[in-house]
Amino acid sequence: MIVHAREENGVTIYRVEGRIDNDGAVQLDATLREGLTDGKYRAVVEMAQVPYINSAALRTLADITAQNREHGGDLKLAALSPQVRRVLQIVGFDQFAAIYETVEEAIASFSAA
Repeated sequence: MIVHAREENGVTIYRVEGRIDNDGAVQLDATLREGLTDGKYRAVVEMAQVPYINSAALRTLADITAQNREHGGDLKLAALSPQVRRVLQIVGFDQFAAIYETVEEAIASFSAA
């Protein structure tokens, strides 16, 4: 798994590529926590290139989302692959986290809030 990070309009975008299995979940957790440490509380995780996500990754996304919200920000998911979207719907994660069709929509949602 590879994570690319960039900034746009005060939002950190994490583009994830590859399966988020146990090792990937640890890497994702470390990357997103680094953003928290740096005070980057407005974040988008782009998952178009993620064919698989495990429960450890879901735990990380839920925890980071909650922590970002505690600091007045949020973590939003964008451009989900169909497989990942289905998993999130099955476990009800789509009721907890904001999910957008595109990264641009996710970024714009921070301005609208």
